[in-house]
Amino acid sequence: MPLRFRPDLDRIEAYRPGRAIGEVAASYGLDRVIKLASNESPEPPFPEVTAAIARAVSGLNRYPDNARPELVQALARFHGVPAERIWTGSASNELMLITGLTMTAPGTSAVFAWPSFSLYEIATRAGFGKDLPVPLDADHRHDLAAMRAAVRPDTTIVYVCNPNNPTSTHVAGDELEQFIDSLPKDVLVVVDEAYADFATASDFRSMLPLAATRDNVMVTRTFSKVYALAGLRVGYAVTAPESIAAFRRIQLPFSVNALGEAAAIEALRHQDRVRQRVASNAAGIARLTTALRAAGVAVADSQANFVYAGFGVRAAELTEGLLRVGYIVRPVPPQGWLRITAGTEEEIEGFLEALRGLL
Repeated sequence: MPLRFRPDLDRIEAYRPGRAIGEVAASYGLDRVIKLASNESPEPPFPEVTAAIARAVSGLNRYPDNARPELVQALARFHGVPAERIWTGSASNELMLITGLTMTAPGTSAVFAWPSFSLYEIATRAGFGKDLPVPLDADHRHDLAAMRAAVRPDTTIVYVCNPNNPTSTHVAGDELEQFIDSLPKDVLVVVDEAYADFATASDFRSMLPLAATRDNVMVTRTFSKVYALAGLRVGYAVTAPESIAAFRRIQLPFSVNALGEAAAIEALRHQDRVRQRVASNAAGIARLTTALRAAGVAVADSQANFVYAGFGVRAAELTEGLLRVGYIVRPVPPQGWLRITAGTEEEIEGFLEALRGLL
């Protein structure tokens, strides 16, 4: 007799990560593979962070403090927000999933842009809510007016990814704040700022100050990107204490491990290194954008650590051709578009050389 899974499980499409380096190397018989598909940092963690992780290893026989007080206090000092408004978890995607499960139920809906981070749809459908995706505008940005029009009386949550994944674009801070102001106060606005550290546009503005004072705003951040801690899974959110208490009802205990907490606390102390990596990323994005556009490829304006490039009908062929020479890129919606992470200078030049050979 078959097991009885929930009947709507087919509506929830599993998250599809980028192909692993080892898998590609084995499949194509390669000694060297460059992964430009998952928006990871091309550089390792800061040396001081690696040392902090090593020091924490001796305590791994004990559970970490479930309240993560040291990390919470470090984040409160860093952002200048009350500690009671900080919620930590296993990277920001865990926090997003828990938020969706807590805020959605049968008879409710969630609004988000599309294409955007697929977890918004997964979280909504996992919570038995109705997902209401809103197409991006012609410049691959959130169409805030259309998103506002999509909000229904049963809408409990609105997601805004800024800068947006996978399109790398952003919405201006003033426009986003006006959008938030226009929404009912009983609708939670989740602003996913996983890539905010990379944004250099003069009109970009984090919504952290709003999340520090407004109960219907939540901003999520991650240590996976600019801090190069993707393998340790540490993220956090800033929002109302009452919301955090509700979310914690279904959050698994000890979701931030001891090594992740030690690494994150130390990483915050090295903002000089962060600024260097942001500058290096901006140079890499500029190089990719200029070279691809010179080759006649459509590229969205990027405020992230990746570019969104349209190759049309050749996208699948080029993806396969790049794999054969050791470069992993990510096909993303709609069909014909690729997401390409900015690697090191050497990796970018190698990728462009390989791409020119295929084009």
